[in-house]
Amino acid sequence: MPDPDQSHPILGPMVGAVPAGGVAAVVRIPIPGTDNLAIELSPRNYRGPSTSTLFLQDGAGKRLLRLDYGWNPRTKAVDYHWNQKGTFADFHIPDHAPAGDWGAALYRGARAFKYLGRTLVVVGVALDVVSIVTASNPLLRTSEVAFGWGGAIAGAEALGAAGAEGGTLAEPGLGTAIGGLGGGIVGGIIGYWAGEQVGDLFYWAADTIFTRLPEVPLPAPVP
Repeated sequence: MPDPDQSHPILGPMVGAVPAGGVAAVVRIPIPGTDNLAIELSPRNYRGPSTSTLFLQDGAGKRLLRLDYGWNPRTKAVDYHWNQKGTFADFHIPDHAPAGDWGAALYRGARAFKYLGRTLVVVGVALDVVSIVTASNPLLRTSEVAFGWGGAIAGAEALGAAGAEGGTLAEPGLGTAIGGLGGGIVGGIIGYWAGEQVGDLFYWAADTIFTRLPEVPLPAPVP
């Protein structure tokens, strides 16, 4: 990996590591001990806007536990609750079970992270592209970036699965999601860093030195 003293003067030595935590918002985080269920922030096999923000679902979206906000026929009120189909044996949460205050917080957090995580990924990739363009050895940097993002995906899935398993033991459903997403974020960051090291070993070369992009004056404000 490039010497930190010779890293990019603006972007730093670990360009995409922190943004890589956002991959937890776009990958399927497996839930061990279930039949192909995974944590996702978007529905499958469903068209149109959804009132749910968190989905523990299979690949076809037919078996699922989702965190919803709306009219609850069980409580006869508008609230945060779980809707389930074919997952009671996995989480022991009945259909329309109220989610409580923690469920409300998770609902809002999942909705925010869905967009924040995707934004982080886009920003991280963009910064990495700049780091490749300005590197004195673009091939080396490309190798680091490619392995870094591959590691981020693998790390998010692996640590996310571990977090989901531990969370399920503590609190099925709620704990599953919190543990899975938290593990996915940490796994994405660690996985990127580890993958970057592998990419450096895969394509070994002399230390890469970054050069500054030419400074361009800001355009004059439009009157």
